[in-house]
Amino acid sequence: TQVQEAFRPYLLRCSSQEKIMLEKPVFRIGKERSYVDYCISGNTTVSRSHADIIQKGDQCYIVDNNSTNHTFVNEEMIPSNTEIPLTHGMKIRLSNEEFEFKTS
Repeated sequence: TQVQEAFRPYLLRCSSQEKIMLEKPVFRIGKERSYVDYCISGNTTVSRSHADIIQKGDQCYIVDNNSTNHTFVNEEMIPSNTEIPLTHGMKIRLSNEEFEFKTS
């Protein structure tokens, strides 16, 4: 029998190599600590609720929450409020804060 590998997506924060596990159906990223699942502190260009990563089964999507300085996937600015599918190894940039999307 083949064992089903658990789908365990995470972000790698490029500046610190921190591994951020995406363990909720909607994972919110921004600088408003009381409101987000992952707080990017010390970066004034990141919006309070900058972007969400939405998990549906074995697929993740990123949604820009109308942020001031935009969200980029592989250096392309994504439209606000639109689900953009993510695949392993994609680069995500929230304003000037870089991450890499990984699936283990």
